[in-house]
Amino acid sequence: MTEIRKQLIKILSSIELTKTQRNRAIDLYTNVCKTIEEKSGLEISFYAQGSFATKTAIRPYKNGRDQAYDVDVICEVNVPKESIRPEILKEYFRNALKESRYSDIFEEWDKCFTIEFKEQDGVDFSIDIIPSVPEDYKTVQLLTGMTENPHLVRSSVAIPNTLDENNRWITNNPRGYVTWLENEIQQFHSRYLLEKRDNILTASIEELPEIELKNNLLNIIKILKRARDVFYYRRNSDNKPSSIIITTIIGKLAKNLSPFSSELDLLRQVIEQLQQLKRYPTNSLSQMMNVTGYAISDIITRDMGQWVLNNPANGKDNILNSWNEDETKAKDFFIWIDNLQYTFSTLIENDTEENIAAEIYNSFAIDSVNSNSEKKQFAVTPNSSKPWRAK
Repeated sequence: MTEIRKQLIKILSSIELTKTQRNRAIDLYTNVCKTIEEKSGLEISFYAQGSFATKTAIRPYKNGRDQAYDVDVICEVNVPKESIRPEILKEYFRNALKESRYSDIFEEWDKCFTIEFKEQDGVDFSIDIIPSVPEDYKTVQLLTGMTENPHLVRSSVAIPNTLDENNRWITNNPRGYVTWLENEIQQFHSRYLLEKRDNILTASIEELPEIELKNNLLNIIKILKRARDVFYYRRNSDNKPSSIIITTIIGKLAKNLSPFSSELDLLRQVIEQLQQLKRYPTNSLSQMMNVTGYAISDIITRDMGQWVLNNPANGKDNILNSWNEDETKAKDFFIWIDNLQYTFSTLIENDTEENIAAEIYNSFAIDSVNSNSEKKQFAVTPNSSKPWRAK
């Protein structure tokens, strides 16, 4: 195990949830959801979505310090979408929370209700409760014809958006997305076993324990998310890419990454792929993989000047829409990728344990007894709300 990899593993252990902390989060949102079900009289299925569901959750880093863990929970109500209006569904949840022990600690947003739980065992949680109903038949049929993994569409839900007077439903498919990512990780693992069996050259390759191998892709996502949080804070920028952008890119790239690679080698492969995006044409159809030789060209396209990264479980969702609405987001993304390349190139060149520890802990804004260098001070960036949180 290289010194850099040792330090990356230490960093991961300091920013990810332990089993005990994860179980506490589950208990917290389970109690909230059961309370809403009891008070409202609705039949509700509830499950985590986002980073908690994909097991890529890390402690958020905002305003120069670690923050509460975010947990997003879908509350799927067993009523037909056609029989209830978005604002009425929200009203059921609002009234239930007002009549509960959470009445003084919840806050309502356009698509969710947020409850902040105080610290326990060194960790505090911010739970987002997101009301939903099963998506209607017509929408599911439409999604089936436009989604790259149509078999995942059946789990789609409709989420109420009550930002203004134009109350409407928004299609989402968190369960389908989690299933897709789990499948990609399993295929990555299966390739390792297959190549290990068939390739005699693997005898010279350091074998990784299976538990570490299965976590490698998830660890890459966590490392990139932490690097993103620190970089955009220090850059004083609100343009950081959402977690689903990072997760989807890694999931779609997985089939083109070497299954025998450590976290560091996987990072280098991913960064090399992402560097190619800067070469995309501005106002014409993107070059495809058989032209560029890079898999990323078949994952992220630029069609007539519009960036496209399709949600693998929801054909209506272009994950890069924000890049098309604000071109500075794409520009800042490429600056971040350049920074990642520079950071890890520098780490590789610093061959002493002391230099590596100091550099890597500073890059990820982690305090370390191994590092005597002072961290640079940066201006505080205002908190940016989640994409589904708006007053």
